[in-house]
Amino acid sequence: MNSSIFITLISLAIVGALAYFAAIGFRGSGRTKEVAPNLDKYKSDDELETNHLDRTLSVAVLIASLLTVMIPLYYLGEQNRQEEFVEYFDEVSVERGEYLYEEFGCGNCHGVDGGGGAASYVEKRSGVSVTWAAPAINNVFYRYDAEEIRYWLVFGRANSPMPAWGLKGGGPMNDGQLDDLIDYLRYFQITQEEELQNIEVNVNSALLRIENSSLQVESEIAKQIELIEAINIAPTQLPIVQEAVKVVSSLIEKENGIDSDEDGLFDSVELELSTYSASISESLGTQVLNLNPQEEESTPGRKDLSVARGYLSQLQSSQINLGILVEGQEKFLNEANAGLVFLEEALEKQLWNVDFQEIADRTFEGDYDLAVRSVGLFNAYCARCHTAGYSAGAAYTKTIASGGLGPALKSGRANIQFKAREDMVDFIINGSVNGKGYGVNGVGGGKMPGFGAALPESDIGLVIDYLRGMMPDA
Repeated sequence: MNSSIFITLISLAIVGALAYFAAIGFRGSGRTKEVAPNLDKYKSDDELETNHLDRTLSVAVLIASLLTVMIPLYYLGEQNRQEEFVEYFDEVSVERGEYLYEEFGCGNCHGVDGGGGAASYVEKRSGVSVTWAAPAINNVFYRYDAEEIRYWLVFGRANSPMPAWGLKGGGPMNDGQLDDLIDYLRYFQITQEEELQNIEVNVNSALLRIENSSLQVESEIAKQIELIEAINIAPTQLPIVQEAVKVVSSLIEKENGIDSDEDGLFDSVELELSTYSASISESLGTQVLNLNPQEEESTPGRKDLSVARGYLSQLQSSQINLGILVEGQEKFLNEANAGLVFLEEALEKQLWNVDFQEIADRTFEGDYDLAVRSVGLFNAYCARCHTAGYSAGAAYTKTIASGGLGPALKSGRANIQFKAREDMVDFIINGSVNGKGYGVNGVGGGKMPGFGAALPESDIGLVIDYLRGMMPDA
């Protein structure tokens, strides 16, 4: 029963009782008394002890009976009311968390739905601007608990694009806001069935990355060469763009002329802008305007005046960027050349490569498919923390299991930390607990996730066998 029904019934009972007493009080009130009330004879003892007393006691019993029934009935619904309140509070918290997720731009890196994305970052070994792979967070509760997630939110992840968001870490969010954000993260988690279905996609993507790494690095080398060329020609482009800003500004601000299409730009201005933009396009790499004096929207959906102002804004941005490049040209050129050398060495060394057959022969009794899958699983689920440079891209990836945020696992180090395979299986399934020991010398910090809800034990076993089968250091 709903609590509002109980309240309504109690209210009706009280109103009824008041009406009853009022009726008794006013009964016979229309009679005119000849004797003053204070001199009138009161009821006799017989009347007081019979009819009057009986009525009073009856009313008292009635009210007591109503209270006896209504109060327990009211409290019977208390649990439902509390549960409804908790549910309502959770819904409001999720709404606030969604607002924070959007307001602070979490989706810019992790995806609108938390499915993963990318962030710009300057890779520290090379000084090259890279696209850093941001992990999916719509499955984070299958690896971390709420307090571990809070830690990453409060302090961020140093040496990555992930900033601190909590006040203790120097970020903007208080504890209540972090609670709301965590509630929202929990709200949009995918089901465990979906998480397990993603395993094959993740493994295949990791293996495809190995296969295409050379092409990716070659593409980055080409971009770096373009960057160096842009820095070299910046002093030549700067005077051109400075003049262009003046010319385009004066044309847009021109006050006299005919505006056939009534788009805010005079016909002569539209023709001059189109001609001028074509004349500087090759030198600056900017767009060519094709404004039609007879059309209000030469570009569908945008008025010509808006297009012209957008073009001017583009030129002004180029002027600022070129000015910065010219001012620090020597510094930028040295950094860009160093980055190019780094990329060329990466292409030559190809540290991302893995000898699957060698792994198969040494660890999996020649089973090539198991070797391939074990590496795919490691790169998909472990390399982000345990292989240096993995999140930055193929060119920045060091030897597999070389260590990053997490310790190095190559060269048989898994066997040094975990004497028994079963201990390592248990650790990978459950993850680390802050202050709790693991293996031979390890002490957990709560940063190592547990994969028991994200991977079947058979796949976890494959990864462990791969790590334990690595060739020890000489």
